[in-house]
Amino acid sequence: MKSFDIITPHHETPHVHPQQFILKKPSPKKKKHWLRRLIIFLFFLALLIYGGNKLLSKANQVFDNNKNIFVRVGKFFTSSDKPLIGEDDGKVNILLLGVGGEGHDGPWLTDTMILASIDPNTGDVFLISIPRDFIVQIGKEGFRKINGVYPLSEKNDPGSGGTAIRQAIEKLTGFKVPYYALIDFEGFIKAVNHVGGVDVVIDRTFTDYQFPDYKNGYLPPVTFTKGFEHMNGERSLEFARSRHGNNSEGSDFARSERQKKILTAFKDKVYQLNLNDLKTLNNLLGDFTNHFRTNMEPFEIKRLADISKNINKEKVYSLSLEPQGDLICAGVIDDYVNRAYVIQPCEGKTYADIQQFLTNYQLIAKLKKENAVIEIQNSTNQSSATKTWSQLSNAGLDIKITSFKGRLTYDRTILYKNTSTKPQTLEYLKNNYNFVIADVIYTQSNADFVIILGKDSL
Repeated sequence: MKSFDIITPHHETPHVHPQQFILKKPSPKKKKHWLRRLIIFLFFLALLIYGGNKLLSKANQVFDNNKNIFVRVGKFFTSSDKPLIGEDDGKVNILLLGVGGEGHDGPWLTDTMILASIDPNTGDVFLISIPRDFIVQIGKEGFRKINGVYPLSEKNDPGSGGTAIRQAIEKLTGFKVPYYALIDFEGFIKAVNHVGGVDVVIDRTFTDYQFPDYKNGYLPPVTFTKGFEHMNGERSLEFARSRHGNNSEGSDFARSERQKKILTAFKDKVYQLNLNDLKTLNNLLGDFTNHFRTNMEPFEIKRLADISKNINKEKVYSLSLEPQGDLICAGVIDDYVNRAYVIQPCEGKTYADIQQFLTNYQLIAKLKKENAVIEIQNSTNQSSATKTWSQLSNAGLDIKITSFKGRLTYDRTILYKNTSTKPQTLEYLKNNYNFVIADVIYTQSNADFVIILGKDSL
């Protein structure tokens, strides 16, 4: 991890006439800011006095290394304005992990993996969901599902799980991932309850008939109804974890969209908290102490909070590395224990292809949010004409190849804009394909864009 010098360099002070010194009263905003810090400092001091070794022990459960708690508190106040790794480049990458925890089947399998990439300059946040069934090679262990990297490493070398899963994600995505944060189900539920629950807008009604009950069985059918709902911790966990919902809610992308809603709703509630309420702070500290682990230092968490507080939920985008097009495929492998469903690069593809795909992750995530429907008609009757256009599905676009409704073969490929509300999709098409834009809409289709392939596609 990159280290920062907390000692301010000495600068030569220019000569100033005594009359130039004017004492100014601190502004109410600055006064409130330092009052808040003073309260937090006193809170930590009280914990240190009354908690002693117990607090230090708990702190070392949360953080990856064994730094003295006094050093951590000191850096919290002296280094909270230091930039995070990647902040200067506009890409602060944090791996968010969710595990079942003690008392659950496979308690340390990271069945929720979200790579959050934050651009402090634009306020954009990109949440890249990594399916738990993606296979990766783990040294001498061979190929394993990526959700098993953390527990396997912890078993072989306690305390190394965070580093191992970060490295696995780096190998898969090509991203530099300096930070991770892990929370278990119980901590998630308690944290949501202690902030008073979260407010979520459900996009469509769905039911999950196979939601696990943590006892190798299933809960009664879990249903979410379209519209606004105030959710407690248990309910929000069900909403975020559901994998088998009907009505198009069973995909990894749909799940990542729901997780995005919960994360942004929780962030909003945290920033509404009264930091002077020591009881709430104590409750949240207890939640995270017993159920949370990270390699971020307290001053880095504070810095992250500072750059995240003004993020608008409309600028949070989702992307999932689920099976799509000819890039990422699902299958069954025999050399895994008892055969297993896995996700992997399609035949002829490698991790390098996935990394190349993710170089445009910001645009692709924005395309996903627009959710445009593109209908392609082939006027040439030659299948080779659709080859390059069918690859649009690799960008997560909804592509429908239909029969040609006209009679005469087109010389040029024509694009019909049936909407003006999908600018990112149109820009992507213009930058990657050659066509002529029609002056009229295509009335015979409800698709957002209709593309008639001409002879120039051959």
